[in-house]
Amino acid sequence: MQWYKIFMPELAELIETRSLKELGEFLRRFHPADIVDILREFPATDRVLAFRLLDKEKIAGVFSLLAPEEQEALLKQFTEQRVKDILLEMGPDDRAQFLEELPADLVKRLLALLPAKEKEVTNLILNYPPGSAGRLITTEYVDLTPEMTAQEAIDQVRRTGLDKETIYVCYVVDKTRKLVGVCSLRDIILAPPSKKIEDIMNPMVINVKTTDDQELAAQVIQKYDILAVPVVDKEGRLIGIVTVDDVLDVVQEEATEDMQRMAAVARPEEGYFAISFLRSVPKRVTWLVILLVIQTFTGNIIHFFENTLNSMMVLTYFIPMVISVGGNISAQSSTVVIRGLATGDLKPPFWWTILKREIFMGGLMGIVLGLIAIARVMIWDKDITVGLAVAASIAAISMVGNLWGAFAPLLFRRFRLDPAVASAPMMATLMDLAGLSIYFGTVVSILHFAKVL
Repeated sequence: MQWYKIFMPELAELIETRSLKELGEFLRRFHPADIVDILREFPATDRVLAFRLLDKEKIAGVFSLLAPEEQEALLKQFTEQRVKDILLEMGPDDRAQFLEELPADLVKRLLALLPAKEKEVTNLILNYPPGSAGRLITTEYVDLTPEMTAQEAIDQVRRTGLDKETIYVCYVVDKTRKLVGVCSLRDIILAPPSKKIEDIMNPMVINVKTTDDQELAAQVIQKYDILAVPVVDKEGRLIGIVTVDDVLDVVQEEATEDMQRMAAVARPEEGYFAISFLRSVPKRVTWLVILLVIQTFTGNIIHFFENTLNSMMVLTYFIPMVISVGGNISAQSSTVVIRGLATGDLKPPFWWTILKREIFMGGLMGIVLGLIAIARVMIWDKDITVGLAVAASIAAISMVGNLWGAFAPLLFRRFRLDPAVASAPMMATLMDLAGLSIYFGTVVSILHFAKVL
């Protein structure tokens, strides 16, 4: 993945000797993603020098891959004309993504550099809600009309395709810009030249709305295995397309966000090293403080059953086992359900089936863990009644913990909250409280019934 490193000594020598012509030619051989990594190997002053040697098209590709803070730093080094060239070479989606990270006054100044048409497209994208499919669109697609012949469509692709994001799929719109069909370049080329596009196109078009969540666009592309999904407005007019490369970025961002929430970490807006140490502390400690406060109530539960523990100290030995069972089993089931919701495998019509399945799953695991608990209790205490009481409490905790771990993410999704919030730390903490209550309630009831206490 870092094969370019073998050329680093040569690049360093070219920069040191200021062989600018050779350096520019050398850099232009690399892919923009590799150039980004190469630039990061050099000090800031040399980085700017190397960046200026690239041609306009390559600069735009490299610039769009840089982190927001790197882009802002480079902007300060460029002339107004160079900035304008970069913005014009960037795709509409990349341009909008870049501008939304900048201060409002700077965005206004940069938009003023763009021609009216480009400015209108950029403003259109920026006006859609953050996180919506509209924020990902590019207007660089090939559009056709139903009345065109296959030959006219090929001529259209030849005439406009050079500046388009993709030409492998063409979108058919009527006079009001409503999306009426889609056809592949392959079908157009193989069709007789005089055949109409309306006879070639597929009228069943898979699409998303501009206000739909970005995750939905990603799921559609994944489900139907397509290179791009068209995005339409409320009236069904084609606004743009979302391509698979943008979807990959969304998938990565959403997965990162879910992982952070599942670890009870507030979502950082910057990368790991971009955010300062002092600023990262509140993002990580906030949830820990909340969970710590909740956890303190476990002491109240133990205090409430203090007399029971004093009369039968052996029950104290199994508290860690009870706590771990509840936390582990709820964290396990919540992780499975959260992942299923994220991938679209678990849908609302099947939620009751999911809960029934998890109840039986929890009961079965509770029996297995209960049998192991009896054997463990008998090592400490030969009283079979205590063993059965502890086993019964663990079986109950397993069933409740598994059900709660599955139910909480579904509940969060029902109220349009991120199910990842119902994550392992949250599940474990709440099940500590519930587990202790079930443990003492079950054990005390059984032992009183058996007249052991």
